[in-house]
Amino acid sequence: MLALLICTLGISVAAPGLSPSKDDMLLPSVIVQGYTVQQWNKLHPDIPAHSLGPSQSKSLLISQDSISKGLELLARLHTMEIDAWMDRTVQHTQYNSDDFDDPNLTGQWYIDSLEMYTLWTHSLGDVNTRVAVIDSGIDIAHPDLSEKVVAPYDAFDDDDDPSPNPGEYCWEGAGSAICDEHGTAVAGISVADANDAGIVGLCPDCSLIPIKMLGEGNATLSYDVAAMEHALANDAAVINNSWGYVQPMEAPEALVNVIERAQVETRDGKGAVVVFAAGNDNRELIENELCGIDGVICVSAVDSYGRPTAYTNYGNDVDLAAPSATVSIAPNETLTTNFGGTSAAAPVVSGLAAWVLSVEPDLTSTEVVDLLISTSEQSPLITPDENGHHDKYGYGIINPMNVYESLYPPEIEEPAKGGCNALAVFSPSVKFYPILLGLLTLFGLVRRR
Repeated sequence: MLALLICTLGISVAAPGLSPSKDDMLLPSVIVQGYTVQQWNKLHPDIPAHSLGPSQSKSLLISQDSISKGLELLARLHTMEIDAWMDRTVQHTQYNSDDFDDPNLTGQWYIDSLEMYTLWTHSLGDVNTRVAVIDSGIDIAHPDLSEKVVAPYDAFDDDDDPSPNPGEYCWEGAGSAICDEHGTAVAGISVADANDAGIVGLCPDCSLIPIKMLGEGNATLSYDVAAMEHALANDAAVINNSWGYVQPMEAPEALVNVIERAQVETRDGKGAVVVFAAGNDNRELIENELCGIDGVICVSAVDSYGRPTAYTNYGNDVDLAAPSATVSIAPNETLTTNFGGTSAAAPVVSGLAAWVLSVEPDLTSTEVVDLLISTSEQSPLITPDENGHHDKYGYGIINPMNVYESLYPPEIEEPAKGGCNALAVFSPSVKFYPILLGLLTLFGLVRRR
């Protein structure tokens, strides 16, 4: 009966193209979307549900006694034309490694190479711009983060403390030590405070929504959905995701739905910029992975010389490349100098996106994505395709100075005398400015930095 229901409903127990395994199995619960828990329990009091994430979430979980009962409920919901999916276990991976061969392991070299100091002379960000970091444990007591925390959440344990747990991600024999540095380091790259301690993030005055989703033990799709729902409900402007799935697989539809909603529902309909790390497996991304979700910025990693790292994933869905920021904060007021991977490149993009929304809060998420892509610079080391895209660099390496000059064009002095050589002074739009800047550069009127 169970096999018949799976076949009839077209349910895939494993990732597309993979054989079912103990790590990718159905669970006796059903994810429903499109209703708040209050709406659902009023309409269907005989099928009680609880919300995934905040109470106003439009993603719900209905627990059942067995997988067969869950499949029967799923079939019933489908006949009622209700969007529903079986929950299942998933294997997450943090996109990080401990032995990247980066030539610079000390100092925030990426801040210098990105010329962020020029942007900071204009603004250090805005406390009203919230960056959600969905990751492993985040040390919200760290001095670089503690004053900027908003709506902390642990989707893994379903509580409001996303701090790292003792013993998680520890080497054998580490006992009860705090070994989980990943989430704290990611958050630091984007938003670490400028407070004379630790490091400085790309948007140091922006706020942080710390969301723990990764932990040791079994993980489920419902954790992923709950984490994203929490970011949406708490009005995230940017959502950073330095994680993925262990095996190549299509993004689960229940998660895709929440990500697409986040891009248009937060900030009074202007939406959140959603950033995903491309991954560190040195492989080509398959179609419809997390990086292939419409509107998502997929980030590959380059080293301090602008060369693709040996581990970065690649493919048609890569949008931008960014420096793999090897230096960041770690729990217990410490510093890590061996961070890296696309995990460390994604929050660089997220921090820059947050800075943009701090100074131009009326931009939509789509406009920010377009701005970051249009102002990136393609590497001189490669030849992109006819669309300006490269499988490892995407549309180019992020260029904060180009972003800055696009938002705040340099003044062009009007010649003292009129006539045919006079150049009128005007304020071009954000979308037009990259074209104008290119023409002026071509004729030697403006020097690109």
